[in-house]
Parts: sequence; structure tokens; C-alpha cells
Amino acid sequence: MTSHKALIISFYFPPANTPATVHADWFFSFVPEHGVATSAIASSVYFPMKVDREAPSDDIIRVPITRTEGFWRRLYREELRIQGKCGVWEPGFLWSELAFRAASRRHRRERFTAMVSVSPPVTSHWAAYRLKRRFPYLKWIADFQDPLLGNPFRLGGPTVRSLERRLERAIFVNADCVSANTDTVQAMWQERYPELRDKFIVSWGGYDPRETIAARPLPERCKPVISHVGVMYQQRVPNLLFDSLGRLRKRGKLGDSDLVVELVGSGDLTGVNNREQFEWLQTEGIVSVRSDHISRAKALATSAEADYLLLLDLSGTHHTKLQVPSKLFDYVRIGRPILAFTPHDSPTERILTRSGAPCVVIHSEAPPEEVDAGILRLLTLPRTPQPPSPWFLQTFDARQLVKPVADLIRA
Repeated sequence: MTSHKALIISFYFPPANTPATVHADWFFSFVPEHGVATSAIASSVYFPMKVDREAPSDDIIRVPITRTEGFWRRLYREELRIQGKCGVWEPGFLWSELAFRAASRRHRRERFTAMVSVSPPVTSHWAAYRLKRRFPYLKWIADFQDPLLGNPFRLGGPTVRSLERRLERAIFVNADCVSANTDTVQAMWQERYPELRDKFIVSWGGYDPRETIAARPLPERCKPVISHVGVMYQQRVPNLLFDSLGRLRKRGKLGDSDLVVELVGSGDLTGVNNREQFEWLQTEGIVSVRSDHISRAKALATSAEADYLLLLDLSGTHHTKLQVPSKLFDYVRIGRPILAFTPHDSPTERILTRSGAPCVVIHSEAPPEEVDAGILRLLTLPRTPQPPSPWFLQTFDARQLVKPVADLIRA
């Protein structure tokens, strides 16, 4: 029986349907395969997300208690309403107090070797920070699926950024190890905190080997579909693509039966630059928008039946190279052609070009003629699914991705 046990601290946790659950689930599920037992502490209530009930587990601590769900859902809504006035979306500060107390009680009983806090949201790290202050000997690994400072999707004003700087430094100084989501974030942190550079490691995104994903037979339809399923953040709206579709259509290079771009679950398209053109593209049948929220299983099925897959690694005018969209790892296993918008030499581009998946990469800084040529080139690619490369399968298997964290816990 292992003598090491780790507590995973994450506001979001399965069965919540959000990419923020991914690393927390992997640490909880796969770290035990490397000799470390795990427990987890997570929220039982989310706003506005509804989550199916699950069977109680001694290894998963849910707070608050579910019979107060309605009360806490109202509190969380008020918390986010106040944050929204400051340009912040950071749920869980109320939850972090409950998590801190529950984790303290459980630690006194079970004596954890280490804790792994996972963000977003950063409130998971705040709960871990308070635990570290109370139990200094408890090894702490802070895992960031997205960076805090420098993240173009964080839109708070000067006061918020000042608080974030203080919070980031407090986490980095007190944690025993800090895990970045990409090597570019790791390099950014090492430049910002040279005195802490040895603390920083990388825990990439990847795929869950328990989940089978493959292309499905293409349905009979009148035109090929390029699909994007899921929420589209304002700064990730592909205006380069919409402008190119408009040009190609008006020049007669894109016919009625050539292509339709399906945006499923993309309710917020306020980032569209040319609204008149966007509505015209919908009228012409070149763009289709379905705002309904669907489950992950349905999202994967929709993607698996698409002729082409749309990957958006955009950050408005920032052109940052700090993140890899989680869809990439689903798309590569589906194996059909991928149209990717990403900055030059980004982690996304580097992974795609070695993944084995057929792809067209269009840089976010590309001039119009390059964008147009890229879309026309996509339409020439065979739609027969291609298997992932051995490098991709080995490098991004979640069972292997968690091993460095397990090694740190046992060290």
C-alpha cells in the first residue's frame, strides 16, 4: 500500500462539462497509477451550470452540502454579478473558504503528502495557499491550465491586474512547484521570476486514453461541413475566416455546394467585426449558427461527422502563443482535415504539424491572399481519416502527462 497521498483541489470537477475539469480529473484518476493515492475536493454547486448527480464517494469531497444548493447557487450568482462590474469572471472565492475548512479537517485525519491545486478558476489556488500557510510541510503543486497575468482573455482594469500580480507572486513564492500549460508560458514565467525559474514545469493538455474518439461515417448532405462545436470567446471569433468567405463568394471562387461553416454552441458572437457581411454569409448558406448548448458526447459526435474541423487559437489583436485549445487533441484523433487559425510558431502549430492529422494552418497575422489560398487548399484535402502519429499518441497520453507530478509528490 502506498505511503503517499495527494489532495486534488479544483473548483470544477467531473461530471461538470467544461475543459477546466480536465487536469483535475487526470491527476485524480492517473496519479495513483504512479504510486500516489488521491482524494479530491471540489464544488457541489455551479452557476449557471447544472450538473447531473453522481454516486457519493469517500475520495471526492463536495462542498457545500447539496441540501443548501439553492442558497449557494444564489450566492454564486451574486458573486459573479459583483465581479462582472469589474470585468472579472472568477467563480469560487466563496467556495474557497468552505474548501479550506473541509480540506483542513480531512488532512488532520488522513495526513496528505501533497496537494495539487488546479485552475481555472484561480480560487482553487487561493484555497491551497491558505492550506500551505497552515500546514507549511504540505508539498504544494499549483497547476495552471491558463496563465493568470498575460492572459488576453482576462479583461479586468488596473486595480484587478494589480491584485492579480500580488496573487500570482504569492502563489509562485509559496508553492513548491508551479506547472504551466505550455512551454511558452513556462518561458514567460522564468523571465518574469528568474529567482524561481527552477520551480516551473509544464503539464500539457492532451487526451484521455479511457475515451474512444474516432471519425464517424459522413452523412449524406448537399455540401461539405466545417464544424466548430462549443463556446466561442469574443476574442476567438474568426473574422479572418468570415472576411475570406465573403471575398471568395463574391469572386465566384466559392460556390453554393462547396462549403458551409457550422458554429454549434456559439451563442456570443459579439466579436464579429462586419455584422452585415456575417448576416449575408448566413443568408447565402455559407455560415450556419446553432446556439444550443450540447453535451460533450453530442459535441464529439457532431465533430466526428464533419468533413473538416475548425480550430481557433486566436486572441484578438494580441497574437499570444500561451494556450493550446483542448479541441486540438479531439480533432487529431478524429483524423479529418483541420483548418487552424493560430499565431506563427505557436505551440498549436508545432503540435499540429507533427500530429499526423491533415491540416491547413493560417497564421493570425496572415494577409488576405494567404487566408483565401489556405481555405481553397483545405477543400482539396482528402476527407479520409488519418491516424495520429506515434509521437502524438505517446507525448499527449494523460497517463504519461501526470507522471512528472507524481514523481514530485514521491520525491
